[in-house]
Amino acid sequence: KMLLYQAEFFMQLREVEKVLPSSVQSEIKQDLQKLWNNEALEIVNITNALDRGGRVPLPLAGHYEGVYVKVGSKKYFSSCLQRVMTPVYQKQCATGAKVKVPGECNFCKIPSNCITWCKTELFDLTKLEPAPPVPTMGSGILEDGGYFDPPESPPSRDYFPDYIVTLIVPLIIAILLCLLLAYIMYGRREGV
Repeated sequence: KMLLYQAEFFMQLREVEKVLPSSVQSEIKQDLQKLWNNEALEIVNITNALDRGGRVPLPLAGHYEGVYVKVGSKKYFSSCLQRVMTPVYQKQCATGAKVKVPGECNFCKIPSNCITWCKTELFDLTKLEPAPPVPTMGSGILEDGGYFDPPESPPSRDYFPDYIVTLIVPLIIAILLCLLLAYIMYGRREGV
């Protein structure tokens, strides 16, 4: 079934392994139902923040990966969620300023369920463009396009300079180094 109104929230104090149990998902859903003013919410997707380019957290207590939770409903967004789409709100997030959340929109009774407001996205699937038409199947035979004139063969190339650079020059350098080493080992020894 298609949920026409979807919202994605970023929960910074969560890890994906700890969000997968159904009891934790129901806690998250209860908090989001208060925010949306809608009891008929369904979790559509849960994504690890590392899959979205997030950084690996420090292996210390209190550092989490973060989780994106996408929920959907057939009911339109609440007034708190509609503030996300306002230009004033988006301008505040773009400047990096601390976004002030109105009191009635502060919904999380469990601190780990609190969302990062600047990473909240709303998706209204009623405004999406229709999918392009499905291509029709043809006979599988190309139409007659006339005479095919293949391209000419590439011009001939002289490989002798490449041979000299690749084999002869390193061989000469190796022989000179061997002669230098032989002179140092046998001609310049102490006592000779």
